Amino acid sequence: MILNEYVIEKQLVNKFIEHTFDYPLLINGKARKIFIWGHEILLPDGKGSSKSGILDLIGTDELGEVWLIEAKLSSNTEWHSNIWQNQLGLYAISLKKRSEQEIVLGSRRYIKKRSTGTVFPPYIISETSSLSDAFCQWASHLNYEGKKGLELYDITMDKIRNGSFIQCVLSNEPGHEIWKNRPKDITNAMSYITFNKDETDVLLEQNRVAIASTGTGHWSHETWETFMKKKNEIKPTTDKIPLLLADSVVPIYEKIIDFFTELGWSGEFHTNKKAFRFDLQTIYNIPLRIHIGWIDADGQQDIKYRTPYQFGLKFNIDFRHFKKDTDIEVWEVGYVLAKELAEKARYNIRGGEFSITDNYWTAEKVKDFKWDGEMYRFITKSNKDYIGLEEEYMDLKEVFQFLNRVIKT
Repeated sequence: MILNEYVIEKQLVNKFIEHTFDYPLLINGKARKIFIWGHEILLPDGKGSSKSGILDLIGTDELGEVWLIEAKLSSNTEWHSNIWQNQLGLYAISLKKRSEQEIVLGSRRYIKKRSTGTVFPPYIISETSSLSDAFCQWASHLNYEGKKGLELYDITMDKIRNGSFIQCVLSNEPGHEIWKNRPKDITNAMSYITFNKDETDVLLEQNRVAIASTGTGHWSHETWETFMKKKNEIKPTTDKIPLLLADSVVPIYEKIIDFFTELGWSGEFHTNKKAFRFDLQTIYNIPLRIHIGWIDADGQQDIKYRTPYQFGLKFNIDFRHFKKDTDIEVWEVGYVLAKELAEKARYNIRGGEFSITDNYWTAEKVKDFKWDGEMYRFITKSNKDYIGLEEEYMDLKEVFQFLNRVIKT
C-alpha cells in the first residue's frame, strides 16, 4: 500500500536518507552502515548522446561498496524492470567516465549543505573542505580511526573508475517482478530496497566478478577550492556546467535547461572552452543560436553571490544567422527581434559599438558593424549575466516568453 506521506518520491528519498543517519542496512542478517554523499547527480546517458538524467543518490557503505540508488514509488509509471537498463545501467556507464575532480565537485553542494529540498548528514560540518574530509568525518562518526575515512574514499574512487557499483532501486513497495526480471548479463551487483514506515527490506545480489576492496592510495584528496582552480580540465557540457557555477545561480541554470527541454530541444550541442551552443529554428525559418556556459564573476560583482573561483552563468541569445543572411529584409526582422529582447529582458549587444535601444540605429546602419549578433544580459557593469540576483528571474521570464513566441515548435 502506498503511504500517504510518500506522495512524492522526494519525500521517500529524504526519509530514507534520514534513516541512514542512525540505522544500518540489514543485508542477509548483517548490519552495514551507508554514507550518502551525493544527491540528485546530473548525468548523461553514458552512450555518447546529449540526453541527461538525474541519479537520486550515491553512497558508500562501510565495506567500501558504492551504491547508485534510484527511487521509484510503486505508483510511478517507471516502476518496472526497465529501470535497471534504462536508468541505473546508463548512470553506471556515465559515472565511470568521470574524473576524481568531477566526482568531488559534483558532491560539493550536498556535502556543503547548499542543495535545496533535502536533508543532510548531521555528523558532517558545513565547513567541510573536501569529499575526503567528509569521509573522514563519517568514519569518525562510526568510531573508526581517521585513516579509515581516507581508505574508504580511495576505495570509492577505485570502484567508480572500475565501474563496480551496486545498482539499487529504492521504493515504498516490494517489487517482485522488478527484482525477478533484473538483468542477468551484467557484472555489477544489484539491490532492491523496500522502505516503509522507517523499516528497510534489502535484497542484494553480489557482483558476478569479485573486485578487490582495497584503496590504491593514488587519489589526490584535494579540496573543493583546489579543484575549482583547475577549471580548464572540465568540459562545459550540460551535466558539467553546474560543477563550477556559484551555488546561487544553479537553480537558474536548471530552469533554463528545463525550459529548452520542454520547448523540444533535442539536447544536441557544440562546445568551446567555456560554453556549449545550439541552434533552434524560428518561425521565420532562420535559426537563433543559444549560448550557455560559464562567465567569470569578476571583482565588480557582489562577493556575497558567489564563492572564490566559482563562475557565474552565461545565457546569451545570438542573432548571427539573421545578420549573415544576404537578404537585408531578413536582417531587419532579426534586428527588430534583438531590439525587443533588449527592451523587455534587458539584454544588450556585446562590444558597445552602438545602443540597440536607440531608434537612431537601424538594421541597415549596423549591418556592417563588428557586432556578431550575440546579446547578453547587461544592466550595469556590476549587474550582468546571471549570478543569482532575485531580479534575474524577471529577466529570465521575459527571455522565455520571447523564445516561446519566436521558436518554431
